[in-house]
Amino acid sequence: MRQLFAKLFLLVSVTSGGLIGLTANASASLDVCNESTSRVGVALGYYSQDVWVSEGWWHIEGGDCAPVIQSDLTARYYYLFAIDFDAGGGWSGLSTLCVAPGEFTISGRNDCETRGHHTAGFMEVDTSRSPDWTVRLNEATRKPDPRATLGNLTNEVN
Repeated sequence: MRQLFAKLFLLVSVTSGGLIGLTANASASLDVCNESTSRVGVALGYYSQDVWVSEGWWHIEGGDCAPVIQSDLTARYYYLFAIDFDAGGGWSGLSTLCVAPGEFTISGRNDCETRGHHTAGFMEVDTSRSPDWTVRLNEATRKPDPRATLGNLTNEVN
């Protein structure tokens, strides 16, 4: 009987350890999948520690996906702005945040131009408080050129 309990304990321990290992290795993220045939540039906005932050650019080839956050999502809402380098247009919304050419991280969402940046309209992404979320960009949801007021930003980002 003692051997049976020992074997059962060993089996439970190995199984539990394996499950714990699988859970620890799984990682949540906010992924952007570019389902268009064009190359896109993606900027991300979020509210963190009492300040708005915008970051960019992630370049994603047509048909590829990329994580823009590589950890559990802690907020319900994130904001995305994406430009289509090849076909024009992009994915935007009504929430304004700052963007800049090249790689950037900008604190604050006001007075973008005064601070040497551009203002862009970001679309709101409701993650429903899920720790993992995927945003899909495709031709059907692409809007006419959201860069009209961004000057030559496209050439500097591309």
